[in-house]
Amino acid sequence: MNGFRPTRRWLTRAALGTVAAVSAPDWLSAALAQGAGGTLRIGMAAPNTTLDPHFQSNAPNNAVNSHIFDALVTNDAQSGSKPGLAESWKALDDTHWEFKLRQGVNFSDGTAFAAEDAIASIQRANDLPSTSSFRTYTRSIKAMTAKDANTLLIETTGPDPLLPNSLSRIRIISADHKDAPTTEFNNGNAAIGTGALILQEYQPGTLVRFSRNDNWWAGRLPWNEVALRMMTDDGARLAALLSGDLDIIEAVPSQGTARVKQNERFHLIRGISSRFVYFAMDQKRDVTPFVTDNAGKPLEKNPFRDVRVRQALSMAINRQALAERVMEGDAVIASQFLPKGGAGTSDKVEVVPFDANRAKALLAEAGYPNGFRVTLHGPNDRYINDAKIVQAVAQMLTRIGVQAQAEVMPWSVYSAKNANAEFSMMLGAWGVNTGETSNPLKALVSTYDRQAGMGASNVGRYSNPEVDKLVKQALLTMDDAARNALLAQASELVFADFALIPLHHEVSVWAARKGLNYETRADQYTLAMGVTKG
Repeated sequence: MNGFRPTRRWLTRAALGTVAAVSAPDWLSAALAQGAGGTLRIGMAAPNTTLDPHFQSNAPNNAVNSHIFDALVTNDAQSGSKPGLAESWKALDDTHWEFKLRQGVNFSDGTAFAAEDAIASIQRANDLPSTSSFRTYTRSIKAMTAKDANTLLIETTGPDPLLPNSLSRIRIISADHKDAPTTEFNNGNAAIGTGALILQEYQPGTLVRFSRNDNWWAGRLPWNEVALRMMTDDGARLAALLSGDLDIIEAVPSQGTARVKQNERFHLIRGISSRFVYFAMDQKRDVTPFVTDNAGKPLEKNPFRDVRVRQALSMAINRQALAERVMEGDAVIASQFLPKGGAGTSDKVEVVPFDANRAKALLAEAGYPNGFRVTLHGPNDRYINDAKIVQAVAQMLTRIGVQAQAEVMPWSVYSAKNANAEFSMMLGAWGVNTGETSNPLKALVSTYDRQAGMGASNVGRYSNPEVDKLVKQALLTMDDAARNALLAQASELVFADFALIPLHHEVSVWAARKGLNYETRADQYTLAMGVTKG
């Protein structure tokens, strides 16, 4: 993928005053100069891969593209649905929705935003081929109609109470560019949005620079420019902040927090995220590939299919030690998908107690008095301290007689193998970015059914007909209270059955120079719109 270079159409827009054309050397020096020209400089831990807002759904892409493109519905810091380009919405009946659109909004090229732009964007997000498609958010939509320029009508194939939440994932582009290929977004020609910022330069994997959209409907930002520097190396990112080359960074490494605390020019910003970290286990195969007896011979039956074994492994894990030592305090112990009190959680689900003796007894009851051998798999560059977590849990399991070996690998390798359910026991994490539990219940523990879109990330292939029934019923229940009660029941079943082994919720850590603050987000996104002075 090549970096953005000014084209004739781009320079024409620049001449009209809708965008400023800046050569790479000029803006690079400006971006690196401390505070130059009102520039906010942000250090990002993971690079985005595209500026096409409908091509590939992942956190880095969605966060970066949120600066250029708005959505009909906006997720607030706690993943609640708030008005965006839609001022309001309502369900007319179980399958028809009306969205009233914000008037007086223009794209960065000066054209007016209208219902047809929303329809074109949603349709494109649904249709565009991708390895990580947005179709999971649009699959319930049967038809869309522009009642008038400011009213969008959506008909769904069945009841879909989470439609507004789903639409918060779909960024709105100008209908003029609905047929543009991804390359046209990456080179800047089609990167025309209604968002807080306007694209100036894109160097894939390195830097993205924006200028302020003075006409943004939500009020202009205090920064003339925003520069995002992609720095995957934790130490380099922290060093760039402390040297004054950056103003704020995300994903501060736990070993670096002391350096920030010791420097009076900077401060730490912490917030509990919605990311749920867990271990999954192969519960489908009769013989699972990475489990053997203590002599190294394959076991005749898969031990993870026995709930007593799953419970024993869960009780062998000292979550307090993980949170305090491995995560160095940047974790909250988890009992279920969200902390208690979240929509769809249950007050009846408690943290599994650490009890090595009881764990050993359960293994003996299940027919494994001498344990067995298992390889724990995980990534080493995706979640906070992921490799350390795998290694620590392997040691904990070994203490109850399960000879566990840790094997970690880059996310680029791990993710594909894990998605194909190749492992026996594997580390996972899920950002519960809908703010309620139907999302992880559907993706992580519903019976795998690719065509129906159920269990898409159920890598252990756990299957419980009662859970499936409750989840499917909840997904068709329009009343919030009734839906959350069904989700709570499903959660109780899942964690009583040890379908997954919960570990913790990540605490996200940012660091910024004094005088800058950031509203932490449950989805862990770093957005210039959340940075404030004072």
